[in-house]
Amino acid sequence: MHDVAAAILAETGPDSPMRLQKLLYYVQGWHLAMTGEPIFPDRIEAWRAGPVVPEVYKRHEGKREVAKWDEGDPDRLDDDRRETVRWVVARYAGFDRHQLSSMTHDEEPWRKARAGLPEEAPSSAPLSEQVMTAYFRRLTCDSETAIAQAVANARLEGMEVSAEAIEYARAVGRGALTTDEAVRLRIKELLGR
Repeated sequence: MHDVAAAILAETGPDSPMRLQKLLYYVQGWHLAMTGEPIFPDRIEAWRAGPVVPEVYKRHEGKREVAKWDEGDPDRLDDDRRETVRWVVARYAGFDRHQLSSMTHDEEPWRKARAGLPEEAPSSAPLSEQVMTAYFRRLTCDSETAIAQAVANARLEGMEVSAEAIEYARAVGRGALTTDEAVRLRIKELLGR
């Protein structure tokens, strides 16, 4: 984890502790999806503010900014790991710490680890690497596979997905609708308007 944190800061420059935490989560998730292996062995927990690596938190607690990570060296990462870090930092560069935290609250790995706890409730439950792998892999597959996996996951959780909702998801996948348009249309249907 030390080398990954150092590599993130080498890409971003000085950053907030919260943003570093969220980037560590995204680096772990995307690396799991792409390789099937974790990029670092440290546990990620489902805290109120989103995913947190406790070991990292202990080292920056009370700081407003993390300028560098002395315990780590980006050069110790192999090319695949360095590329994952670069790709994730570039992909999430436009989001501030609050936006990243909010995004993680909407994602399955954090929600599932918290098992229905209210957002303000404390938790140290670990995020499952298996859930992270499946979630981030769904984001890389074609739309039909993603829809089939999402429907299967909903059914595993005891929910049914309507044919209309599936059709809207397909329309989003084809680019015929935006996600917001599909949600608005589905809400209108459910309300009978």
